[in-house]
Amino acid sequence: MNDSRRVSAAEVCEALGLATEPRTVTPGRRPVTEVAGVPHELIRWTSRRSDQIAACLSELEHEYVTAVDDDGELKFLPVVSERARAKLNQMAARKTRPPKQKALPLAQLRAWRKTSAILTSGVAADVITSLLEYARAAAAAIRARVAAVVDVALAAVDVTATVFVMNEGGRFHRRHLLAETRRHLTLVLRGRRRDPGLDDQIVAATISTHCLDISEPKTARGQEPGYRLYTACWTLPDLEPARRPPATVPDPDRQPPADPGTPAAPRPPDQEPGEWEIPRVPLRYERAVLAGMVVHEKLRTAAAVRGRAYDVAAHQQAAMPEQLLAHQDTDVPRRTVRTTSPGRRST
Repeated sequence: MNDSRRVSAAEVCEALGLATEPRTVTPGRRPVTEVAGVPHELIRWTSRRSDQIAACLSELEHEYVTAVDDDGELKFLPVVSERARAKLNQMAARKTRPPKQKALPLAQLRAWRKTSAILTSGVAADVITSLLEYARAAAAAIRARVAAVVDVALAAVDVTATVFVMNEGGRFHRRHLLAETRRHLTLVLRGRRRDPGLDDQIVAATISTHCLDISEPKTARGQEPGYRLYTACWTLPDLEPARRPPATVPDPDRQPPADPGTPAAPRPPDQEPGEWEIPRVPLRYERAVLAGMVVHEKLRTAAAVRGRAYDVAAHQQAAMPEQLLAHQDTDVPRRTVRTTSPGRRST
């Protein structure tokens, strides 16, 4: 979702009394932002195109890890990296793209989709008919339970950790920080409008507090702020580089390992070759979330020394997916929105 869509979604939510929620669709990947109160079955009903892409992607991944050259050697690694999976996903989207259909009048299209949803989605007809009221009730419950906690210092930690891990070699530009900051605010604000300039304020705090300028500009353009090259000024020892798996031909009678560093397990007797899940390297976003939690813990232990009351729990709760938040204590008092001045060192 680009920034114009995020702003439009916030405007619509504010105008209609709605809220958004982060929902984890694929473990280890970024949560998607959806309108709270819309049944997941109804969302799945509109995701038939995604199901087609997923089915085609599974076939392409199997072809990828089993492809061999003329000498019988593997063409690629016997594990699907995140970059390879992204390219395979684009190929699957192109292969399953349906032909364009004739445009229909809006009233006719809305009536057809409503009838189709009632008959095939599995959602009760009264829920579909009163979907706006259900969504408004869900928004009221979320905003009564979770306040929008925007702590600039803690947001800078999250943004730095995510961008540092997600970018190759831990190097990034200001535009990467700005894009990740806007994603972070979308998660935390839950459909509320962000204050003007708040994203730039967090980026400024990120660069001044947690980033190291490693630019070696050779041109005048390279000296401009938007082209400066940065990396994190703290290391993350818990995030070891991904081990390169051995380039060996997989045995069809042994199940590919979940971790490239572990031996292959015997094939279950009730499975045929190719029926198991294709092994993939650990996802970067999952590692980035862990990196942010490591630095948050340092802030929690150093708060008494620094004299700074970092409310790490409230900050993390604001960006927590609803399926996890539902199990939390609902008697926690509401917290107000707090911001800190950029540039204040937190660790």
